[in-house]
Amino acid sequence: MFLKILTVTSIFIYTVASDEGDQLWDVKLDPLQLYHHNESWITICYDGISINVAHVACRQKGFINATTFKISDSPVVSDCVITQVLCPSTSNYSIYGETNIMRCNISDPVPKKKTCRSAKIICNTKHTLVKTNPYKGQVHLVDSNTATPADGTVEVHFGNEWYHVCNNAAFTNTVADSICRQYGYTGHDTWATETPSVKSLKSINATEYTCTSETGSFECFTHCMIPSKYKIIGSCDEHVRLTCKFNITKKYLTSGSRSQCALDEDSHRDIIIIGVLSSLLFISLLALFIISLLFCCKKIKKMKHHGGRSRKIQSNKIVGDDFQLNDRKPLKDYYQSGYGSAD
Repeated sequence: MFLKILTVTSIFIYTVASDEGDQLWDVKLDPLQLYHHNESWITICYDGISINVAHVACRQKGFINATTFKISDSPVVSDCVITQVLCPSTSNYSIYGETNIMRCNISDPVPKKKTCRSAKIICNTKHTLVKTNPYKGQVHLVDSNTATPADGTVEVHFGNEWYHVCNNAAFTNTVADSICRQYGYTGHDTWATETPSVKSLKSINATEYTCTSETGSFECFTHCMIPSKYKIIGSCDEHVRLTCKFNITKKYLTSGSRSQCALDEDSHRDIIIIGVLSSLLFISLLALFIISLLFCCKKIKKMKHHGGRSRKIQSNKIVGDDFQLNDRKPLKDYYQSGYGSAD
């Protein structure tokens, strides 16, 4: 079965689930393979990909894009293979920001076929996401302990420099999830404190974040940051090291692109203003609803009151051959008053 879930801005993965929480997070370029956590590397067939897949795989490895892809000299050694992968047709990272092949539409792994030829991705190594025009607020995991790009010490870019993120009481699991989402994953696997070996490292220290356990994680770490609550300092005693994961059961958690996460004073102020205006609009609509509800209740009560009076008046009128209760005098009184004659 092949799930055709293709959208312009994000494309989601479907593949075999594991008992470990569906953690898929790494990719090899030669041969092109996906690693399923606690299982094995699965080969992606050359005939089932395009240059768009190569671009995304290279971004996951930290490069801007791919130069080409071709048939690999490495044989297919995995027991299962993936015969088709579809990624967005655009390679504009600044707008769409697909930095993880797990965001692409991936067919179910099948038993190895003789017709499957392994692929080799060649990235443009001259242009990396870290060095080639990084945006303000871009995040990066540096000094990885493993071959995967999904773990390392957290850095964020401001001005022309990268700064380590300080660990303090404000940093929580929700903040860690937001960092990993901006980095292309669905959340964090683990995070821990790290004592810097060089005290002179420049760092950024935030005393408060807007993303909390109540709000949930945001698709951009920059959306968690409050301008008045962070500052750049010379160094801090502890940095944050984390490992990200991609959980297909949470594939609805999108990642933030450059156009969404880039941070400058105007855009950050706009985010705050939009949030305030949205809150005011909600309060205004709620107040209008309450006023309308009270007005309707009052009107209904008034209508019931008038309806009761009408029914009371009608009940005092006996229509027929007997009499009607009104302000006219009986005929005999009328004649006795001298206004007319009974003859």
